[in-house]
Amino acid sequence: MLIVTVADTGGMTMSKEFITLAHYPKESNLYTIHPQKSDLILFYEVVEAEGENTWGGADAGQAIQWLTHAPVGSRLLVSAWDSDEEDAHLVGQTLDITEIVRAASL
Repeated sequence: MLIVTVADTGGMTMSKEFITLAHYPKESNLYTIHPQKSDLILFYEVVEAEGENTWGGADAGQAIQWLTHAPVGSRLLVSAWDSDEEDAHLVGQTLDITEIVRAASL
C-alpha cells in the first residue's frame, strides 16, 4: 500500500524532486510530497493593536505563547529572511498569521 500526503502548494505544480520517502521505516511505503527544506530564516513578531512590537524571535512555540498572553487586538506576524554572513534580507512580505493560529487553537 502506498500512502501519499500532499502539502498545500497554492496551485503550483510540483516536480519529482519534491517526492521523498518520509522519515519512517522503509517497509512502511509512506511517501510525502513537499518542497525541499529552505535555508530561509522565519522570524515571528507579536505586535499590539497600536503597532508596538512586544516580542520577536525565531521560535514558533514561544510566538504562540506570547500571542496567547498579549493584549486583545494583538497580531502574530511571520517573515522570511535570507542571510549571508553579514546581512539579512527580507524575502517576500510579512504575513499576518493571527487568525490561522487562533483557529488552530480552538
